[in-house]
Amino acid sequence: MATGAAPAALPQAPAEGTAAAAAARPGLVLIGALYLAQGIPIGFLFEALPVLLRQNGVPLDAIAILPLAALPWIFKFLWAPVVDNRFSAHIGRRRSWILPMQTVLVVSLAVCAFLPPTEQNVGMLLAAFLFGSVAAATQDTATDGLAAESLVGAQLTKANALQAGGMMAGFMIGGAGTLIVIDYLGYAAAVLVLAGITALCLLPVLVWREPEVVLPAHRPKARVSRTLRRSGVGLLLLLGLLYGTAQSAGSGLSRLMLTDAGWSLSHLGLLAGASGVAMIGLGAPLGAMAVARLGVWRALGSGLCVGLCALGLWVALAISAEAPAPALAVLAAVGIGLAGGLISVAATTLAMRFAAEGNQTGTDVTVLQSAHVTGDMAAGSLAVGLASAVGYAGAFAGALMVTALTLALVAAMAGRPALRRF
Repeated sequence: MATGAAPAALPQAPAEGTAAAAAARPGLVLIGALYLAQGIPIGFLFEALPVLLRQNGVPLDAIAILPLAALPWIFKFLWAPVVDNRFSAHIGRRRSWILPMQTVLVVSLAVCAFLPPTEQNVGMLLAAFLFGSVAAATQDTATDGLAAESLVGAQLTKANALQAGGMMAGFMIGGAGTLIVIDYLGYAAAVLVLAGITALCLLPVLVWREPEVVLPAHRPKARVSRTLRRSGVGLLLLLGLLYGTAQSAGSGLSRLMLTDAGWSLSHLGLLAGASGVAMIGLGAPLGAMAVARLGVWRALGSGLCVGLCALGLWVALAISAEAPAPALAVLAAVGIGLAGGLISVAATTLAMRFAAEGNQTGTDVTVLQSAHVTGDMAAGSLAVGLASAVGYAGAFAGALMVTALTLALVAAMAGRPALRRF
């Protein structure tokens, strides 16, 4: 890729409501489609594939290595400055990365369609998803930079709701949707459908003409070190490590526990769908409203409180000697989805507001999101390992304690002058 002039900070987004702002904005449909595409492989990897492997007799310790495919989402901060600094002026600063990376993601999903979910194929499936994760993580850096530098005020909050809702919609399609469709189409056809949907998500990018970026001739290049020197970033990184525990551990553990209890793929898919609908239809919209009316910190705290209640119910269901009652399982799953939406919108808004105050939006958001993915990956893997060692009840209880600590951290951060303004 060519270097666009001397890489420089974009000017501040035009004031909301002006004609210049309307012309520069990429459009919420485009933003939503890109986040939807990112959610599809994540849903398949973390929700559908573990269930399919478990159903085929793959042991829990083998399933526990699947989160390794998310490593690029952790380490994407290493190449995020390249995404900010280098691009083709002809294609566009963000389109230069979004178009090729999403194409690679489509190819990786298509390859997975021809790798049945058996113990012998775990390594190859992991490699295919690792390849696709590099592309998806890079696309995410470009998309986050596009949103943070182009949208302000209510538009940015709506974009963050779309990020939470769009990624969960993709997660539902890749996870719950795949589990349901496999019963009718079979494994290979279902995964090829996922690849096709991901390809369709590129259409809004293909028809959108990215405004030409005029960059100052002299300015520092985007660097991770500049992000790490910013005030308050240490606490934001710690928060990123912890805030996704309720959803990551709660969702993953519940699917495996119910699989061991004899639930069918279609029933598991419907349960995951209920959780996803709760996140998209309730959690994300309520999160946007809560941020607007209560502020980021209170909205984030509210989501964590909901997560504590849902995890408490899962602990009770895991302790019970009887098979989990479907109604209670649905209630707990809906609680996890609601909490996930509230938490995600608030946390993403916080990250993008932080990034918008700097001049390397893609890099700043990516550094914080890498911490979040690290926490999610660790929570998911450790929760499965803990369940193998002490049982599902102990693993759910561990997730509950981490979520309670996160709530205490949020309360402390909200009182710090360097962070309170967000």
